[in-house]
Amino acid sequence: MSDTFAPPVGDSSMFGSTITMLKDAGTGARQTHDVIANNVANINTPGFKRTDVSFKEALASELPRYDDPDDLALATDDDRQIQAGPDFDPKPFAVTTSIDDTEQIRNDGSNVDLDQEMAKLSMNSSYSQTIHALLSQQYGRIREAIEEKA
Repeated sequence: MSDTFAPPVGDSSMFGSTITMLKDAGTGARQTHDVIANNVANINTPGFKRTDVSFKEALASELPRYDDPDDLALATDDDRQIQAGPDFDPKPFAVTTSIDDTEQIRNDGSNVDLDQEMAKLSMNSSYSQTIHALLSQQYGRIREAIEEKA
């Protein structure tokens, strides 16, 4: 039995941080879509408070940062070298939802605005399509490398 760690077959971290970040962005977009759909489905529920999703902050926290000028990053002289340091430790990706407690805009106590939700749905759909196109492009590059195409 080998002592080396092999990630599970479905684990995208074995393909690099770009694919992991795109996968997490796709997950966030899907969960945003689910929350928007829930808001629209409950638009006529008296007293319903809309829910919002925050995942872009979680994505930004995955990016390595060197804010402390006294903390030096590992020096590399080739793009193919693996970065290392305290900011490159894996961080779990977490999508957070929050209930919007803003003023009610309807007589029944609900604060869901259909026009706002549909605009958010449209923006999220465009975001999701872009993320999935970029992810497909990254997997295409890996496929080309495996098949040794120029």
